[in-house]
Amino acid sequence: MNRKYTSFTKEFKIETLRLASQPNTIIAHLARDLGIRRNMIYKWRQQLDAKQDKAFKRTVAAENSKTRMLSMSELLKENTRLQKDLKLAELENEILKKAHAYFEE
Repeated sequence: MNRKYTSFTKEFKIETLRLASQPNTIIAHLARDLGIRRNMIYKWRQQLDAKQDKAFKRTVAAENSKTRMLSMSELLKENTRLQKDLKLAELENEILKKAHAYFEE
């Protein structure tokens, strides 16, 4: 059984820890939203506390990472696609409600 390892950039780790330190943040929800295990956040926090500026020295560079920040144009395209999908789903839901009401009578 082979494990897949995902590498994260130093910036991603620091931003995750910044989000985790916000008041009323639930670590489990944050980890789920980011697609990582919650124990990773605790591990990264421990590493940062222990090593300060030298933490995360062996992380990948941003250009080599599979997890990268999307550009604004990519985000806008994705947002437009999701809005279209949502409208289609709402339309299908409306049709199903009308069909259900029609067949109930």
